[in-house]
Amino acid sequence: MNQKRNDRKDINDSTTEFFLKVMQKEKNKKDKENAPMENLSSTTMKTLDTFSRFYNYINQLLDKILSSKVTIMFLSFVIAAVLFYNISGQDIIASPTSGVTIEDVAISIEGLDDTLEITSDIPDSVTVGLIGSSLDIYSSTLSANYEVYIDLTGYEEGSYTIDLKSRDFNEDLTVMLVPNSLDITLEEKVSQDFNLSYTFINEDQLDSKYSVSVESLSLDTVTVYASETTLSKIAKVAACIDVADKSEAFEQTCIIKAFDSNNEELDVEISPNTVEVSCNVASYSKTVPLEVNFTGEVASGYQIADYTLSQNEITIYGLQEDIDSIDSIVVNVDVSNLNSSTTFENISLNKENGINKFSSDTVTVSVEIEKVVSKKLDNITITVLNNSENYKVSFVGESETATVSLTGSEERIDALSEDNVTATIDIDGLSTGTHQVDVSAMVDDDKVSIELLSSETVTITIERK
Repeated sequence: MNQKRNDRKDINDSTTEFFLKVMQKEKNKKDKENAPMENLSSTTMKTLDTFSRFYNYINQLLDKILSSKVTIMFLSFVIAAVLFYNISGQDIIASPTSGVTIEDVAISIEGLDDTLEITSDIPDSVTVGLIGSSLDIYSSTLSANYEVYIDLTGYEEGSYTIDLKSRDFNEDLTVMLVPNSLDITLEEKVSQDFNLSYTFINEDQLDSKYSVSVESLSLDTVTVYASETTLSKIAKVAACIDVADKSEAFEQTCIIKAFDSNNEELDVEISPNTVEVSCNVASYSKTVPLEVNFTGEVASGYQIADYTLSQNEITIYGLQEDIDSIDSIVVNVDVSNLNSSTTFENISLNKENGINKFSSDTVTVSVEIEKVVSKKLDNITITVLNNSENYKVSFVGESETATVSLTGSEERIDALSEDNVTATIDIDGLSTGTHQVDVSAMVDDDKVSIELLSSETVTITIERK
């Protein structure tokens, strides 16, 4: 019995010991697994701490560098050198032969006789092509001392094809000019006298309440030297009077210039080229309406349907005695051969009749053009007007009706009938007897034109009832 108890006790002790050993083994295993994690965490913290210290050191170092102007200039130079090399240095060094084009190189004119003028249209500039080493190209374009020119030495009046020339490019470069020649027409200069007028400049710098009038010019005429072709383009020769900031009477020495019909300056020789002017400054003004005057005829089958102005009124400035009689300003618009709606921008206003200044020098007019159709209407009863004596009026050998043609936009014409048309004769002042009278026709739409197709006169007999 005791032996059994001892055996059971040994078994229990062995089980407990085994269990304890298993638990200890598991604990040791967990300790081994946790140890690397703790070591790793410690290492990470040390790394972060080291990086933070290095980052702070770099920031402090940059602060010291950027606080020095000398250091900043040095860094800028280094960066510029690196960029220059990246952009062009590699091409200069690595490309022994290359090509570039230079746009808008001005053309110089040399050797032109003073008695001659170029009357043909020639370009102001050309395109230059360069072929050669990149270094030579770079040095030429960097210095920009080159020239493109035509030499007219020895040429007389006439037409020629003249080669363009170049100089001061690197002699190792191949130079190509586009175009490489020009068609030149030379004409002999002649002289012609012109009446001298005047024009104001810098009017935008003159206070709007003032206007300038010219009291006198020291010259009435000047002589212009140019070719006959250029002389024919001259619309006016004018003294250019600077009115900037003027508020009282003044005298001025003015340059004289020639202008074409578009008010573009012409390159001519004028003698003398200056004139003494005396001007008065006034502040009188008035506002008047603008009226449109259409010149020319629109294309066949079309008509002006309507028009609008950018402004309906304008203020004019001048001496009171000069502009008091002006009631409107006419805007001339040329509609010759128009077949579609068009806007005419910046139409210049003419300074006439003593006007020194406008509140606006130009106006815009929009013209609406519409296609027209025609319609014939017959049997329009002729009505007798002014039959105050209640005469009996008979038509002799003529119909008592008229035939008309209506012309206008399709929409308007479609809406009209005989009821919209009136044909009449007027017997005011006529006595009994036979008379020949005129027939008039009218339509009640002022946008539609009417034409009498039947006889313009009829014979009538007037009798007392």
